[in-house]
Amino acid sequence: MYKLFAYPNSYAMSAHAILEETGAPYDVHWVQIFTDSPDPAFLVASPHARVPALQTEEETIFETGAIALYLAEEHPESDLLIRENMPGRATFLQWLHYLASTLQPDVIIQFHPELYFPDDEDAQKCLLLASMGRLSSVMDVIENTLAVGPYFCGEKRTILDYLFVMQAIWPEIFPTSAADYPNIDRLIKTLLERPAVTRAYGQHIQEQRAPIKADGSPAPDGYGLHKET
Repeated sequence: MYKLFAYPNSYAMSAHAILEETGAPYDVHWVQIFTDSPDPAFLVASPHARVPALQTEEETIFETGAIALYLAEEHPESDLLIRENMPGRATFLQWLHYLASTLQPDVIIQFHPELYFPDDEDAQKCLLLASMGRLSSVMDVIENTLAVGPYFCGEKRTILDYLFVMQAIWPEIFPTSAADYPNIDRLIKTLLERPAVTRAYGQHIQEQRAPIKADGSPAPDGYGLHKET
């Protein structure tokens, strides 16, 4: 039985959707982030108190890409990998790291510039603009890549598509709108139609909107990364 440490409408959605695709039994342990007193078990699993983290029978894992790769390798029946010695393996690894090291840092900046300039609003605004400029370039690259698609690896759906789509549903990370990127928009709609993704995403939306937490405490404002309006 897996335990997924998650926060609603956050990067944990990627791992959550992949867990659903594997069909493996799991529990979700909803945690608080950006708090001075994180859940002790969560802190053991994720030393920076970031989601997602995954507890297995033998160990704990943090970092979204590592969790996604681990689950896909542990559950080959899910068929979500380009495996070793398969054509396209190098390209698969390239995009796996690109999404983590090139896309994700600027996505986080769009929601939390204060992490870099806590007391300087002008610097935060400059950082947001610079970051969005980089995101514009990244989206252009991904849009061109998906033209061959519909997935990152052509006709084969892999963990890459989940790692991208479950943050591409946040409109704040696009210079304009996802609709202005037809290939990206197609991938988002295709993946969101999958029952496993619908189940995972639905749990996050339900938890995000819950006025009272399971332990009886009020649910905090500002859940997840997406800015609700």
